[in-house]
Amino acid sequence: MLPVYGGSSIESQIRSLRRGVQVIVATPGRLLDLIKRGVAHLENVHTVILDEADEMLNMGFRDDIETILKEIPSEHQTALFSATMPPAILEITKTYLKEDAKLIKVTKKELTMPSIKQYYYEVRRDNKKEVVCRLLDYYNPKRTLIFTNTKRMAEELAEELKGRGYFAEALHGDLKQPQRDAVMKKFRNGTIEILVATDVAARGIDVKGIDMVFNYDLPQDHEYYIHRIGRTGRAGKTGVAYTIASGRRQVTELMEIAKYIADKYNYSLKVVDGSFDSIVAGIK
Repeated sequence: MLPVYGGSSIESQIRSLRRGVQVIVATPGRLLDLIKRGVAHLENVHTVILDEADEMLNMGFRDDIETILKEIPSEHQTALFSATMPPAILEITKTYLKEDAKLIKVTKKELTMPSIKQYYYEVRRDNKKEVVCRLLDYYNPKRTLIFTNTKRMAEELAEELKGRGYFAEALHGDLKQPQRDAVMKKFRNGTIEILVATDVAARGIDVKGIDMVFNYDLPQDHEYYIHRIGRTGRAGKTGVAYTIASGRRQVTELMEIAKYIADKYNYSLKVVDGSFDSIVAGIK
């Protein structure tokens, strides 16, 4: 098996391909580069798996994906895995999957663990960092995961936390694979206690013992709320999830997330207003 991705030595990947491999696990951009160089030959491929297809489309890889699929023989098996099924995904299935392709939906019986306590704080945007720091100081969690919606905010918040003396690092799509691996290694072994991540970068992260999750930015997709807070409260342990909302509009959006989950999954999601908690008294 050969992992193929940007940020690692392409010469080493070319040598491995020329020796011959049975399985290639690749990012679209690097695989397309190897195809154009004439070293990745897909004429004998019989199985194609597209994982995290929705996120790849969100990141702008649709043209690359379609170009790669055109290189593969018509007689092959395709499996497409996606957390959501937006119209762009459905278009690809119509084009590249057979008419008798089956759609299989997997729904967790328990979306949020009863052991996860969920709170939100309504504060001004310029006070969000202060609220996060006060909660971190009061509870002193061993391992914390903070979600932001953008790579820039992940970097800015991680730098702000480091400047205040916290052991924090950012994880996002602009990091090269060796950098991502190094950050995750430090988070797992406890060298850093706080990981500030975007949703895309956090896909597939499975770290034991995350005590606290922050939605520093409100999730852009209702399903992401479930994925985010589900990183804590695992294996019978307790966990806490905080959402930092800026203004009544975001509070309303958070309540809409709760309603969405109740309607779609018949699951009662309780998010408690923590605005008047003495821990963050005076911060609005």
